[in-house]
Amino acid sequence: MVTISVCVGSSCHLKGAYQIIQACEEFIERLNLKGEVELKGTFCLGQCAEEGVTVVIDEEILHGVSPENFAEVFHTKVLARLKEHNGGNH
Repeated sequence: MVTISVCVGSSCHLKGAYQIIQACEEFIERLNLKGEVELKGTFCLGQCAEEGVTVVIDEEILHGVSPENFAEVFHTKVLARLKEHNGGNH
């Protein structure tokens, strides 16, 4: 199981947090990952001065995530972790 936490605090909200959540839900649905990826919203992670939305994938904190680059983040971070967890089956 990979856990994705997206900050929905005021600053991240203005930077596109809800579009990122929507995109993540679409990827999870399209790739049939409902039992493998947990998506959560979280309040401020104290990274407001950073560029973009703060997203935590498992324990890794990512800064600079935007609706425009989220697809790349999902593929390079989430799908890569799922492959590790599943022995390369995804």
